[in-house]
Amino acid sequence: MNLSRPDRTQHLDALAAEYALGTLPARARLRLERIALDDGVVAAGIRSWEMRLAPLTEGAAPITPPPRVWTAIVKRLGLRRARAEDSWWSRVSLWRGLALASVAAVIGLGVALLGQKPEVANQQIVAVLAGPDAKPALIATVLRGERTMSVKAVGAAAIPADKSLELWMLPEGGAPKSLGLIPGSGVGRVALPAPPDVSLANVPALAVSLEPAGGSTTGAPTGPVLYSGKVERFY
Repeated sequence: MNLSRPDRTQHLDALAAEYALGTLPARARLRLERIALDDGVVAAGIRSWEMRLAPLTEGAAPITPPPRVWTAIVKRLGLRRARAEDSWWSRVSLWRGLALASVAAVIGLGVALLGQKPEVANQQIVAVLAGPDAKPALIATVLRGERTMSVKAVGAAAIPADKSLELWMLPEGGAPKSLGLIPGSGVGRVALPAPPDVSLANVPALAVSLEPAGGSTTGAPTGPVLYSGKVERFY
């Protein structure tokens, strides 16, 4: 499929958004990555969404990666294990090469983005739901023209068998409104009562509560609120 065609720009934008959010299925993700290697328009679309979503991670607490992560990076990049006084990350030639590559990528991205129509992108609504520790646990996304919201678990705690997670809209000045149950792992989907511009018009945030199995029977949250997050509109 040629995603660079002008009549497929909206489809590319949706795929790039899901890729950046991590909600794109593994097979489709790998296929998009392969296409991006040879297609500058696709690569620019992915990078554009990554740049727009980057501010959402600012509230997350920093995590120091274990040594095995660096070992895996060295192996994946094909770099040799060096002595402490000549470690691979201290070599001037490596950093010079990475710097030049970064400059070239930024220039290429700028040219590609200048060629895009402004109305092509920014058609996604996103909410990153986190707990008191500010670590993202769930990512809720919906395309502006659709009525099905996807909720991907990225760090949610395990849920007891006799409990359920329930997603709530938090209307400004109103009582919480349930969107339905969501799984504690993988990707779940809930139906919006109307298109996003209508159903989320006065909803600045979403929240997830821990409820009895099957959800709340009162029409309101009965258990503790585990996660919450601001609704962000990228249009």
